[in-house]
Order: sequence, then structure tokens, then C-alpha cells
Amino acid sequence: MLDLVAFLDSRWARYLGCAPEQLRDGGRHIVPRPEVASAADSPWPVRRGPIAVFTTGRGWVMSLPEEMCERVRALCMDREFGDLVREGDRLQQQWFDRLDDEPTTGARDGDRGDRGYRLMNCLATEVRLRGWSHYLHWYCDPASFSPKRDEHVHPITEDQPEIWRQWQRWPGPMVGPRLQLRYETADAFGYVLNGRLVSAAQVQAASADFAWEYGVDTLSGYRCRGYATAVVQAATAFIIEQGRVPWYYHDHYNKASRRLPEKTGYFQYGEGLFSAE
Repeated sequence: MLDLVAFLDSRWARYLGCAPEQLRDGGRHIVPRPEVASAADSPWPVRRGPIAVFTTGRGWVMSLPEEMCERVRALCMDREFGDLVREGDRLQQQWFDRLDDEPTTGARDGDRGDRGYRLMNCLATEVRLRGWSHYLHWYCDPASFSPKRDEHVHPITEDQPEIWRQWQRWPGPMVGPRLQLRYETADAFGYVLNGRLVSAAQVQAASADFAWEYGVDTLSGYRCRGYATAVVQAATAFIIEQGRVPWYYHDHYNKASRRLPEKTGYFQYGEGLFSAE
């Protein structure tokens, strides 16, 4: 039987440029960023940036350009992962909460609180960055997943014309018909209540990816009723049927997104701070 955690460790270690054991030994490791791996070898959906710091709960691994390693080692080896992200996380949380309180005002990217990652920004003076993303990553183990079928959840396909028409007008940014043009695999599952499509989960992956992720969205008047959980169950079952690892990730500040994998039987694999060029 596949040791899924060991399998994931091997893929993340390849991406970061460390040994798999360094993800679990509780140490702090600074390693040169490896050459770009193929899509099949990269831990979906991470896209390569110049700097990444990753932890599975104890210690951390920092991957960055080789010429930066010695200087960074002198500055960071006495710091926990939380020390590296705390102030930036606090400011990003405030930014997100403002959006939630005043959704019509919007916010510029510069207001996100990226400048709060002061130490990380000091380390990155040699590279040009657009900002930082702190993601939590979750996986579902097929061996322990027991899908709960719901009669209201259906694949969204053209042979259901009325649901398909609603899907073509889906308003949310996280899922929708346009994504079918971007991904090789973009199967979607919807919760249909009295003939209305109220929630949807959509797989978003390339066929070669070892783990497949998905987006999920629910119409504003139908949230907090368990509809998102039901469509995620369906998407997860589909991913497992295809022989892939179900994968979910979200920004640290999105507490609602954290509750979803917890309710669906996922396990938190790790978290990381990733730079964007």
C-alpha cells in the first residue's frame, strides 16, 4: 500500500531541493533552489518563484537562489517559521477582513500587507518580487475517504441543458466554464436545489499532475448550509477514481476555506510562504 505522506514528501523535496527527511526532522534547512522540474514532478498547484519557505509542522526548509544561501543562513537559522510570517500574516488578515466588511470598495494589491514580511523582503533584495502568498496545503487519503452521496449533487454536463445554461452564467471567480479552456481536466459538480445550481466544485488540473486540486464556490444566499461540502465530496471521489491525489490549498487568512477540508476528511500536509515574481 502506498505511503501517501512519504510519496508527497518525495515530490515536495524534489521541488524545494532538499532531502525528504529534512521535511520531518524538525530542523531548519536552507537549500539552493533546484532547476525547474516538469509539471508532473511539481507539487500542484505551486508555481515556481525565487523563494519558498515550507514547513510540515516542525522546522522548515527554505529554498532560494544559491548565491543567497550563506547570507540568509546567518539571518534566519534562529527563527521559527512563525517568526518569518507573523507580521505579514497579521497585515494580510486585516486586508482580507476589510474586503469582507466592505466588499464593494475593493483593494489594491499594494494593500495586502506584503510589506509586513519584513525579514523576507530584506532577504529578497537581489530579486524582484510582486508579493508573498502564505498557503495551507491539504490532501485526502483515498484509503480513509468514505464519500457521502447526496441526491442533489450532479456532474455538470451538457446533457442537462437547464443546469448547463446556469453554469455558463456562473458568477463566481473560483470556478466557471472559462476554466475549461485553461485546464486539461476541468470536470465540475453542482448542487441543484429546486432546479437551481447553487454551489459548484470544479477540478483544475493538467492530466499529468500527480495531485489534482479543485475550486469551489457557492452563491451568496446559499452559503453555510453544507452545499459546498457536498460538491467537494463529489469532486474528491472523482479525483480518486482517476487515480490521483485530491489536493486543496488556500490562503492563511481565509478561515472559511480552512473549515471546508476539515469537514470533508482531508489532512493538513503543510504550509508555506511563496514569493511571486
